[in-house]
Amino acid sequence: MRKTSNVELFYDYLDQSAMALHTHDKTPYLNGLTLALDFLLDDTLPDESYHDVQPSLNAFKADVMDIDFDKETVRKAIQLALLKGFKALKVTNSMMTPDTIGMFISYLLKKLYDDETLRIFDPLVGTGNLLATINNHHREGHTFIGTDIDPLLCRLSRNVLDALDVHHQIYHQDTRTFDGLTTDLIVCDFPVEKKNRKEMYFPYQIILKHMHHLKDYGFLIAVIENDFFDQKEAEDFKKTLLSTMHLYGLIKLDEGLFKNHPKSLLILQKKHDEAETLPDFLLADLPPFTDETAFNKTIEKIEHWFKNRKVD
Repeated sequence: MRKTSNVELFYDYLDQSAMALHTHDKTPYLNGLTLALDFLLDDTLPDESYHDVQPSLNAFKADVMDIDFDKETVRKAIQLALLKGFKALKVTNSMMTPDTIGMFISYLLKKLYDDETLRIFDPLVGTGNLLATINNHHREGHTFIGTDIDPLLCRLSRNVLDALDVHHQIYHQDTRTFDGLTTDLIVCDFPVEKKNRKEMYFPYQIILKHMHHLKDYGFLIAVIENDFFDQKEAEDFKKTLLSTMHLYGLIKLDEGLFKNHPKSLLILQKKHDEAETLPDFLLADLPPFTDETAFNKTIEKIEHWFKNRKVD
């Protein structure tokens, strides 16, 4: 008989609870996930209308209460449940940053920062999967701040980070109106931009809005579409950007990760003063993560770049 993994066990609790809530009162699956996580963490339901379904939830919870789940198991199980919810809504998986990208960003953080705890801000936090991946693959102890305009995604991201016992502040707010923040690092996965837009290119708006929230020498790492610098406002954007930020690096991601919109990682660094310059620029193309030989060669080149830069 096949042994059930802890990921499957935690996922089963979430899935069975969400399905029971849907059967009870047609609660949408993603809403059911938030209630299932609330019930697991706090043993609470919103009101007495859930009295009839609580015995089922108690039974599902009893199946997992005595298991010591590690944080990556919890994150992966929640991610699987979220993917099922998105599929039911016919929403693409692009709402969650792929694990491989989150892990690679975690690798970069080890190169860009000393062994320190950070205040990390995601201006488009979504489900919180990018922040959760960084927490699990970089180091623990960071404080995570996030904003999202969607109230359900805010609840989900709060619950994801609560389940990982992470210190966080998630705000239900249009990120373009969010102020009063000082942060060591900004990470962001920009959505695919809509065609025929009337406003400034959305990623430009977000970067120009939040770059001032970075501490001097702090970094901004963003997942961008490959036509990022080909927009009609690009020249004005670069002029404003470069008065405050260094273009530190650009890493092209494997196109196989994306269906129709190939992407890259843009790395920016906050200047201490406008006259500063950087001696060099990190430029790399990442092969498929599954091509171990080619991927390791690229990592060696990146390691060499960082090593030489520190010597200089």
